[in-house]
Amino acid sequence: MNEIILAIIVIASLIIILIFLFALTIKRVNILVKQIFVDKLQTYDFLIEDREKRIEELKTNIELKEKKEKELDALITKLEEEIKEKEIKTEEVIIPTNADFEDGNILEEYKKIKEGFDFDNEKIILDFIEKELKEDTTEIYDTLIKIRKNFSHKVIYKISNYNKEEQKIIINELLEEKEKEILKDLLNVNKFNIVKFINKLDDLITSNNPKAYIYVSNKKDNYDKYHKLIKTIYDEKMVEGFRIEYKGKIYDYSL
Repeated sequence: MNEIILAIIVIASLIIILIFLFALTIKRVNILVKQIFVDKLQTYDFLIEDREKRIEELKTNIELKEKKEKELDALITKLEEEIKEKEIKTEEVIIPTNADFEDGNILEEYKKIKEGFDFDNEKIILDFIEKELKEDTTEIYDTLIKIRKNFSHKVIYKISNYNKEEQKIIINELLEEKEKEILKDLLNVNKFNIVKFINKLDDLITSNNPKAYIYVSNKKDNYDKYHKLIKTIYDEKMVEGFRIEYKGKIYDYSL
């Protein structure tokens, strides 16, 4: 009988211990689940914060890109205008001495103007070819054209984002030794600027262009036959006469 009672007590004690261990295990599991839940929440919070941060960075990058694109468009427009203005540099203008006009009735003025522009075009052009037009080697001109083709608007814009010293280093890396020698006066400056460099390069191209351009007021006029370096161009804005543009000089017999 005592053995039965003892067995019951032992079993009851074991049950109590098991119940206590089970409760303790449940408590630990609950704590662990809560900790995992909290960790997950923190992870999600971090992911959300990181996502928001990346979205903000993306927005900032898009705004910067849009700003850069606007700056690029503005710079390209500016460069196109400058290049158009400097297409032919007017270092010297030669105007005929007999262009003497007086005030008065507009028809009389036009008559006098027309008389004033009654030149022997062929004689003047042939005289220009004989005395001014030179068949120099085109080696320098060809090299300058080759150099200029390397500098598109986008390339100029990218280089302009660097400081002056870095711009000069980049240009020197892009040029060959022979090209550096030709452009040494443009490169040996204290404060290098890519836009000024391009403008001076365009001027240098113009002054070394072997061709003479003859702008005419009459579509039928063509003087290309007189020399291989002559290029006749019709100018719709010209009323009378013609104009010769050669190596930065203008010989103006036009209105």
